[in-house]
Amino acid sequence: MNFSAILFIAVVSIVGTGILILTSVSLLPVFGHASPVTYLPQPNEIIDSLKSVPDQVTIEFTENPESRASSIKVMNSNNERIDNNDLKAHDSDKSLSVTLDSSNIIPGVYTVNWLVLSKDDGHITKGSYVFSVEDNSSKTQQPSEQNISNVSPGYSTNITTADNVVLDFDITTFKVGPNTFDLHIYHVNGTAIENIRNVFLEFNNPDKNLGPLVDTMKKVGEDNYSSTGNYLSQEGKWEIKITVQRIGEYDINQRIDVDVK
Repeated sequence: MNFSAILFIAVVSIVGTGILILTSVSLLPVFGHASPVTYLPQPNEIIDSLKSVPDQVTIEFTENPESRASSIKVMNSNNERIDNNDLKAHDSDKSLSVTLDSSNIIPGVYTVNWLVLSKDDGHITKGSYVFSVEDNSSKTQQPSEQNISNVSPGYSTNITTADNVVLDFDITTFKVGPNTFDLHIYHVNGTAIENIRNVFLEFNNPDKNLGPLVDTMKKVGEDNYSSTGNYLSQEGKWEIKITVQRIGEYDINQRIDVDVK
């Protein structure tokens, strides 16, 4: 619950003529934007069977959403909408939900795009996340020789930033669906960078209005960071932004453009 109050402060001043002037100052409450608190399904969740897919997607926010100016859209890997476009607001827990068309759900990766207008502060926030659905029966099948030969060789790039930091970035297997993202960060002279606080990845596909999909990379060794997820949820041109937060220095921001086939 947000508690709002207007505080009036009496300011008394004496001017040269000796007249007292009473001035009232209004201090208005300050609100934050509507941000997600909980998700169903959860970001990057792998649902292990079609029978386990929930009937609806639900997102709870920190503030009350205005349903008439908000949306949740669930897209499959072909950028086709598979929800029933029946957005509903639940004031009791500040959440929005939309039901899913079960007839259109098959094993694959799904992207949830949300946009919310807050009733509390009037600001709009938006974002995306992904979840995937698997078919239990497929786990017993062995990959054929043809499938093995068609595995993507992956993606790799080496970038030297303006402040002489090297970013070695790799994507395995570089396809729609689950991928592993690895980043090696070091000075151009080969020495380690010792003041890294956090490393983030942000994924956007402007052509299909997907994103931002954001993830915090895990440190897996000296100057090495890794992340795994279904962030490349559809074919097409993706913008991947790498942000390296450093203690006592400016952040490193590098964008990489990739084309996922």
